[in-house]
Amino acid sequence: MDKGQIYQCYLDLLKEYGEACVYWPEWCAKEKTEKDREIIAIGAILVRRTTWHNADLALRNLKKEGLLRIKSLATMDAEPLGQIIRSAGFYQSKPERIIELSKLLERGIDNVTREELLAIKGIGKETADTILLYAADKPVFVIDEYTKRFVTSKGWGSNLDYDYLQQLFENNLSKEVGLFQNYHALIIVAQRGKVKSKMELI
Repeated sequence: MDKGQIYQCYLDLLKEYGEACVYWPEWCAKEKTEKDREIIAIGAILVRRTTWHNADLALRNLKKEGLLRIKSLATMDAEPLGQIIRSAGFYQSKPERIIELSKLLERGIDNVTREELLAIKGIGKETADTILLYAADKPVFVIDEYTKRFVTSKGWGSNLDYDYLQQLFENNLSKEVGLFQNYHALIIVAQRGKVKSKMELI
């Protein structure tokens, strides 16, 4: 594969769909507040194995209850939290993950490592890297089902192993947070469509 091919595909997406921040105004923002980062990290847990619509409902329920902050969630009990985020599904396991994540992030999202995130039961590579890329602004490329389908559609090989694909992108792109965020987000926009991809501000 030509080294510039992966970057050219990004430019093609950018030309067709525009900047990713139009669709994901918080996740792809150039500047994020501490609260923005916390919402993104919590959202990364809530959106697992459900739609963004359902995760968004759960986030809004947390906001309504005054609980959309890491400090508040770190001291909660799993059962009442599960009722508040019930719309996101897995209301027995997701609360435990959110509480453990909140305890970890209390010392600051910038100080959290991938290994620490992966040590939380139920958090895999995709979720850990999503938190690192979008909440902590670390240059790691997220590999999800959308990315795998994108790679397949481009004929870039049949190896869909997470680590292999992550290296494929990271070794062929400048290691820039904005580029990684925009590219990954636009891959999703291209497959879901402009309307379905838009996230409303919390």
